[in-house]
Amino acid sequence: MQRGRKLLERGLKRRSLAGSAEIARRAITMMTGRDALNSALDEELARDSRVFVLGEEVASYEGAYKVTKGLLKKYGEDRVVDTPITEAGFSGLATGAAFYGLRPVCEFMTFNFAMQGIDQIVNSAAKTLYMSSGDVSRTGPDI
Repeated sequence: MQRGRKLLERGLKRRSLAGSAEIARRAITMMTGRDALNSALDEELARDSRVFVLGEEVASYEGAYKVTKGLLKKYGEDRVVDTPITEAGFSGLATGAAFYGLRPVCEFMTFNFAMQGIDQIVNSAAKTLYMSSGDVSRTGPDI
């Protein structure tokens, strides 16, 4: 991580981002991908009450990779929701919630498991506008 910080600082000095490299260096936090995801989820849960996280073992176990660490304690079980092992089920739930204005974040343990739930997005959500004769017109979930 130290090498990455040095490369970043050297690049900032060359570009003088934000007016000076010193200001930019203080504004940047080096963290792991897991911590960045956790921080982003925390920020969005705090900013928007429509956001909620759902997935297998995301609540009490804090996710297989600990991406949701501390979120259950901070936001409660209504916003950090453990689901059964049914990827198609909870991706369908997230899709429906998005159509009704909520902002679900659906966590899958691995890419392979995400593909189990993709049918809800590709074959159901994508066609809802047309199947409802335009009555349901939200854009639905972002992938």
